[in-house]
Amino acid sequence: VKNSFNPEYISGGSSSGSSVVVANGLVPFSLGTDTAGSGRVPAGHNNIVGLKPTKGWFSTTGLIPACRTIDVISIFALTVDDAWQVAQVMQGYDASDDYSRVHPQNVPSQFSKGKIAIPDTLEFYGDAETEKAFNLAIARVQSLGYTVEPIDFAPFQQLATALYNRSWVAERTSAVEKMVQREQTHPVIGQIIAQADRFSAVDAMQDEYERAQLARKINVALEPFDALMVPTAPTIYRIAEVEADPLVKNSHMGAYTNFVNFADLTALALPNSIRADGLPTGVTFIAPAWMDEALAKFGQKWQQASQLKLGTSELSYEKTTEISSGHSVKLAVVGAHLTGMPLNFQLTTRSGTLIKQTRTASHYKLYALKNTTPPKPGLQYNAKGFSIEVEVWDIPRALFGDIVAEVPAPLGIGNVQLIDGTWVKGFICEGYALEDATDISNFGGWREFIKSKQLSNTKFKCECIGEVAK
Repeated sequence: VKNSFNPEYISGGSSSGSSVVVANGLVPFSLGTDTAGSGRVPAGHNNIVGLKPTKGWFSTTGLIPACRTIDVISIFALTVDDAWQVAQVMQGYDASDDYSRVHPQNVPSQFSKGKIAIPDTLEFYGDAETEKAFNLAIARVQSLGYTVEPIDFAPFQQLATALYNRSWVAERTSAVEKMVQREQTHPVIGQIIAQADRFSAVDAMQDEYERAQLARKINVALEPFDALMVPTAPTIYRIAEVEADPLVKNSHMGAYTNFVNFADLTALALPNSIRADGLPTGVTFIAPAWMDEALAKFGQKWQQASQLKLGTSELSYEKTTEISSGHSVKLAVVGAHLTGMPLNFQLTTRSGTLIKQTRTASHYKLYALKNTTPPKPGLQYNAKGFSIEVEVWDIPRALFGDIVAEVPAPLGIGNVQLIDGTWVKGFICEGYALEDATDISNFGGWREFIKSKQLSNTKFKCECIGEVAK
């Protein structure tokens, strides 16, 4: 399939036709299959988004397999917003798919670590334009407020190499030979599946042990980071170049993709830039399994920051979708659970992530409660009230009950209206506790009240020291 920007160049892997019709505006989205990267490389080569989900999130019932144990169905779209909407239709457990999985309810819904990893060694096969584009991507990540750090890429490379050079080719052979005779296949396909004859069942078991070991190393290496950023592909080739040396050139395309499904990771391929020669480049953000929602939210920020045209069109990105999987609860906190306050750990240790700092609607009052440890405020609805400072946190639904169970009387969890008119769950207070509480609404929030007390204490200490000096 010819590239949508230059017909002399390839458009990606086995799902490239699906990517080209999206890039050229023929359809709003399309599906691909992604075993080794065919849901990502075509996205990078055609200036569109490729959403490669966590294995088992989308059913593969009816999919013609390549390597059934690691196959996923991917989504191509012009924007992350469109891809996410399609994902919400496709996602869900399917009892008829032996590899389908139930989405856990305790996964963070957005990035919170502020760090993005990149490979410590990068291979572009002499392509200076793609290398330049990746450096641009690093600068963009930093402009979004993230620290970028290199990590040891050797385990990733080892796992990537195993897909076509070890016994997993036998799984491809198994899939193909159920449909056609080996001698009827394309010569390149025939070369690949013929490699299966070199491996025994013992080899397969040893390879699986090595896969598990490398996957563990990879997931441990990613723990301090929100995601790993890699070039979606190290370069792009002319069609004639691939036809002349198909196995080698195709192996180059998988340098940054082959390991992802093996290590049970999720990935989002995003447009990065248009090179000086008019060809697009992409980057892919890779995260642990089930971090699909967090990747999508980051992807929106990325597309807003890059402001590239969509596909081959003259359209620019506009946010159209509020990314949510329904696996989390928004919670407004007003006092001791605020960032930096004594009880904030009750949120962070439950994989809570801060969404925003904002204020309530202008009909609330805030009171400093008596005899609470640590000191806590009480928020109550009052038609003649004020707009009070709050933080809104995303809490995994499965862990929300743990937080509620720790809320002592007279506090409780109810519904709180924010300044933008939306309603979220939030800390509220029973009326009886406010009879001897101090109204601190005029401070506008708990932080300002605490600051005023600290300043008052400092002033008192200074006055005492002055009296002693006399």
